Amino acid sequence: MTTVYSASAVLPYQHRQGAAAGLRAELRYLVELGYLLGRQAPEECPDWTTLVVTGPTPTTDAQGREWFEYSATVTSHRADRPA
Repeated sequence: MTTVYSASAVLPYQHRQGAAAGLRAELRYLVELGYLLGRQAPEECPDWTTLVVTGPTPTTDAQGREWFEYSATVTSHRADRPA
Protein backbone atom coordinates (compact mmCIF):
# COMPACT_ATOMS: atom_id res chain seq x y z
CA MET A 1 0.00 0.00 0.00
CA THR A 2 1.25 3.49 -0.86
CA THR A 3 0.06 6.75 0.67
CA VAL A 4 1.03 10.27 -0.36
CA TYR A 5 1.05 12.93 2.36
CA SER A 6 1.12 16.65 1.63
CA ALA A 7 1.49 19.83 3.66
CA SER A 8 1.73 23.53 2.87
CA ALA A 9 2.84 26.72 4.56
CA VAL A 10 2.71 30.45 3.85
CA LEU A 11 5.45 32.67 5.27
CA PRO A 12 5.89 36.45 5.22
CA TYR A 13 9.51 36.00 4.09
CA GLN A 14 11.54 33.75 1.79
CA HIS A 15 13.31 30.98 3.67
CA ARG A 16 13.20 27.71 1.76
CA GLN A 17 15.36 25.78 4.23
CA GLY A 18 13.23 26.85 7.20
CA ALA A 19 10.01 26.13 5.32
CA ALA A 20 11.30 22.68 4.33
CA ALA A 21 12.16 21.84 7.95
CA GLY A 22 8.71 22.92 9.13
CA LEU A 23 6.97 21.01 6.35
CA ARG A 24 8.98 17.84 7.14
CA ALA A 25 7.83 18.12 10.76
CA GLU A 26 4.21 18.55 9.66
CA LEU A 27 4.48 15.52 7.37
CA ARG A 28 5.94 13.41 10.21
CA TYR A 29 2.96 14.48 12.34
CA LEU A 30 0.47 13.54 9.59
CA VAL A 31 2.07 10.11 9.16
CA GLU A 32 1.89 9.48 12.92
CA LEU A 33 -1.69 10.76 13.04
CA GLY A 34 -2.63 8.34 10.24
CA TYR A 35 -1.26 5.48 12.31
CA LEU A 36 -3.02 6.61 15.50
CA LEU A 37 -6.36 6.96 13.68
CA GLY A 38 -5.99 3.51 12.12
CA ARG A 39 -5.68 4.86 8.57
CA GLN A 40 -2.30 3.29 8.00
CA ALA A 41 -0.59 0.10 9.06
CA PRO A 42 2.12 0.28 11.74
CA GLU A 43 4.61 -1.11 9.20
CA GLU A 44 4.00 1.79 6.81
CA CYS A 45 6.70 4.43 6.96
CA PRO A 46 7.55 7.52 4.91
CA ASP A 47 10.22 7.26 2.24
CA TRP A 48 12.03 10.55 2.81
CA THR A 49 13.91 10.14 -0.48
CA THR A 50 10.58 10.97 -2.17
CA LEU A 51 10.22 14.30 -0.33
CA VAL A 52 9.50 17.12 -2.78
CA VAL A 53 9.37 20.75 -1.57
CA THR A 54 8.11 23.46 -3.92
CA GLY A 55 8.24 27.21 -3.51
CA PRO A 56 8.57 29.92 -2.72
CA THR A 57 5.62 31.09 -4.79
CA PRO A 58 5.02 34.79 -4.11
CA THR A 59 1.46 36.00 -3.56
CA THR A 60 0.00 39.32 -2.43
CA ASP A 61 -2.81 39.62 0.11
CA ALA A 62 -5.67 42.15 0.11
CA GLN A 63 -3.53 44.65 2.06
CA GLY A 64 -0.75 44.47 -0.54
CA ARG A 65 1.65 42.43 1.62
CA GLU A 66 3.77 39.82 -0.09
CA TRP A 67 3.66 36.22 1.19
CA PHE A 68 5.56 33.14 0.07
CA GLU A 69 3.84 29.79 -0.35
CA TYR A 70 5.63 26.45 0.07
CA SER A 71 4.33 22.90 -0.24
CA ALA A 72 5.75 19.43 0.28
CA THR A 73 4.80 15.83 -0.42
CA VAL A 74 6.23 12.52 0.73
CA THR A 75 5.26 8.97 -0.19
CA SER A 76 4.78 6.31 2.45
CA HIS A 77 5.21 2.59 1.72
CA ARG A 78 4.56 -0.51 3.73
CA ALA A 79 7.91 -1.74 5.05
CA ASP A 80 8.94 -5.26 4.10
CA ARG A 81 8.50 -7.73 6.91
CA PRO A 82 11.46 -9.96 7.72
CA ALA A 83 10.94 -13.61 6.74
